[in-house]
Amino acid sequence: MTHSKELLPLLNFNVVAVHRVTGKPQFATISAPSQVDADDFVADMQSDWIVIRDNADLLDQTQCDHCEDFFPEDEVNNCDREDPNFHLCGDCQGKLESHWCE
Repeated sequence: MTHSKELLPLLNFNVVAVHRVTGKPQFATISAPSQVDADDFVADMQSDWIVIRDNADLLDQTQCDHCEDFFPEDEVNNCDREDPNFHLCGDCQGKLESHWCE
């Protein structure tokens, strides 16, 4: 029996940080599946850098975990019973459901 899992493509993301001691700006281009993963990687590997993240968590919007766009909370659906933080917008949910049903 063969198990396969589709891996997300690695894309290049720019990470901006400030050096904790000198205050100088720091820049890195990281290959990762998402901006959040790139930010997390730099934050973990460079403990003397303070990573500047977007402030999307301050908005009353939810990010689609497929296309990574932000939508008002009532326009995204929780699509995973085991992970309440997994959300899809209507467009992505429709595309994925049609793909799964083929």
